[in-house]
Amino acid sequence: MIRFLTLLFIPLLCLAMAGCFNGEVNITTPPPIAEAKRVVITPLYAEAGAAEEVSKLGGRISVNLATRLEIIFKDAEWIYDLSNKVKPVDDKLTELGLTLAQVYEDHALAAKLGEALEADLVIVGMVEKPKLTRDDYDQHLMKQGRQGGISGTSTYIRTRQTAIGRTRIKVIDTSSGEIIFSNRIRSYLKYWYAYQTQMSEQQIFKTPEEKLADLGKYLPLRIAYILHPTGLRLEAEEQILLKPDIVLKGTGGIVEFN
Repeated sequence: MIRFLTLLFIPLLCLAMAGCFNGEVNITTPPPIAEAKRVVITPLYAEAGAAEEVSKLGGRISVNLATRLEIIFKDAEWIYDLSNKVKPVDDKLTELGLTLAQVYEDHALAAKLGEALEADLVIVGMVEKPKLTRDDYDQHLMKQGRQGGISGTSTYIRTRQTAIGRTRIKVIDTSSGEIIFSNRIRSYLKYWYAYQTQMSEQQIFKTPEEKLADLGKYLPLRIAYILHPTGLRLEAEEQILLKPDIVLKGTGGIVEFN
């Protein structure tokens, strides 16, 4: 009987805590950014143990997110660190004796930062170590001509690179000190290559630095959309940034680059 009740209780507990991830509770209702007059965006905190380039990515995401929202909400004042010299958020954190990790993990401290900067809302976040992959496909493919037939005798093979960036974004209401938005947001970027087998050694692929730069561009667009979906065009989670401008056919038919 005890075991039965335990098995029954666990699924109910999971349902009650729907939206939890690593102890974080998702609050997915878009925050009232349009009503705010002054908003703080801190650099995104890099998860523990992440390399320096992840910290740099967190700073890049916050700047691009701020400039994106600044264009949309022109009447609001946006406070964020623009460079090593123009850094009102970092300066205030130092003055208060706080760190990015502390204001991310403790919403009361985030509200304290917001009060010190006279802001209505504070946007904080954490960026995880991106996952960068490369998959080589050894299936031999034939190029199709304009009339649907085989064009030439060269065979082609494919490679797909990906960059997956994940963040946790929180919005804190300064006056109440409460979290009003918290969600894990992902950007999944894909790069497809098709090249003749004899040219494989000469093929140039995206470098890790280039893929991180792309995440620094597309993650902020995705975050801005999630924060304000009614005012922006859909920013898809998955993006194919590069694919061949040729039609290839294998034993299973025409190849789809997706």
